[in-house]
Amino acid sequence: MRGLAGKPGAVRSLRVLLAMVCVLLVVFAGVVQAAHSHLGCADTHANCSLCAAAHVTVHFTEAQTPAVTASVVARVEALPASELPNRLSAFPHFTRPPPALNLPL
Repeated sequence: MRGLAGKPGAVRSLRVLLAMVCVLLVVFAGVVQAAHSHLGCADTHANCSLCAAAHVTVHFTEAQTPAVTASVVARVEALPASELPNRLSAFPHFTRPPPALNLPL
């Protein structure tokens, strides 16, 4: 039994088919939510999940954060920067000099 692993064209067509099914499902669900109605009832339809989903709104609120207070625990003094010897040496032949300009005279 050989699977679809040996047939790249079949795998690609299966992916395209799956993508088309997903797109059609989203379109169908959108049409159903937009077009559905309740005949003969004038109440709020609280028991209808489609009506509840259509009327859900997001309310953005800003979280109340307490003011940050800082208390001095100990005074810290900054020490002057120490003069450490530079251990990096520049070897003059390590980098190549820029190329010479060969301009015709």
